[in-house]
Amino acid sequence: MNVLKKIKSFINTEEFLGYLISLVLSTLFLGYAPSSIALGIFIMFSVRYLILNKNNINFDFSLFLPVLMYFMFFLTLLWSVNQNLTKTGLERTVAFLLVPAAFSFIPRISLKNLEIILKCFTISNALLGFFFLILALINFSEIKSISVFVYHDLVSVLDLNAIYVSVAFSISLFYLLSKNKKKWKHFILIIYFLILLFLLSSKTIFFILLFGLIVYPIFYKIKGISKGKLILVTLLVLLFLGIGSISLKERFLDESESKFSEVLSKEEFGKVYLWTGSSIRLLQLRILKDQIKEESIFWKGFGLFASRDNIKERHLKFNTYPEFHKYNYHNQYAQIFSETGIFGVILFFLILLTSFIKALKTNNFVAIMFNITMVIVFITESYLWRQHGLFLFISFYCVFNRLDIKNT
Repeated sequence: MNVLKKIKSFINTEEFLGYLISLVLSTLFLGYAPSSIALGIFIMFSVRYLILNKNNINFDFSLFLPVLMYFMFFLTLLWSVNQNLTKTGLERTVAFLLVPAAFSFIPRISLKNLEIILKCFTISNALLGFFFLILALINFSEIKSISVFVYHDLVSVLDLNAIYVSVAFSISLFYLLSKNKKKWKHFILIIYFLILLFLLSSKTIFFILLFGLIVYPIFYKIKGISKGKLILVTLLVLLFLGIGSISLKERFLDESESKFSEVLSKEEFGKVYLWTGSSIRLLQLRILKDQIKEESIFWKGFGLFASRDNIKERHLKFNTYPEFHKYNYHNQYAQIFSETGIFGVILFFLILLTSFIKALKTNNFVAIMFNITMVIVFITESYLWRQHGLFLFISFYCVFNRLDIKNT
């Protein structure tokens, strides 16, 4: 068999589709174009696979729900307070429609393909983390500030948010933990991702990580490891956790400055008010409460992506820092409530519940931790309103909900 025939034969395999899915996930943080192109290629080859193999479309309930969600997004165009913004939102969230459709064209995800996807994703994350650390070292040599190694500054070279990168790195960490037979390279990578996660200093991911480490022994027993290796790795993990927790300690101290009762009652804050991550998110929820009461958005919402003008008006009334006028709710549940109403929130909860139940059925540690991570992160971020957040969620959602349960 010549090279061209081998390539053609490989393209027709399920493994090739697994590599295409991993390509989408591995290009998330490289800019909008690379991940969009990768997604387009995956969709194209999914359609090709359907046509060549003459498969029946297997569109199960879990894949139908995100499509129904997109249909609800589309309906908001009828009553949107800003149709141009809603049209933009429909373009940016079209992955809710296209990705589940593409997954319905291909066979269920086998354990072999799941391993391909998670392994490639983890390798790309490891390389990305190394890139961030090298750039941070270069920046440190110039400005002599330790801040270049932590939080948003660590990933600012690609104009990224630390929480979004932390979510991706935590999935890789849970994948490495889930491996039954760990080699030295796996332990090294586990420590490596722990260091990266603590440098990124996300309080949300810190709690998810602690929860995951508590849940982990329920699923797996540590096998094939000598006591010496186990003790050494444990000491290294504790050492790096201690070093990494310095930045987290500072962030927790910052949060102690929050004045929650004042945020809920004060009528004007001024442009020099002391804000924390928690207090600004609480203000956004206060704004949502006022919007529900005063704007009659409980049933239908403002329309997809159409809440921003009203948020800005209310921030102007509160006289907050000008940069806050561009903020969304930093809460995915609040974001969907504000823009699609109560029925959108109910459908969104149904998506999350269905996914979590499916993860429990597969008894897959990574799938379970992915769902737990998303549910918690949605409390602090409008995660799906950013392309890399949406692509990561909908891709892994479809992967885990299309797992071949019979062989898992």
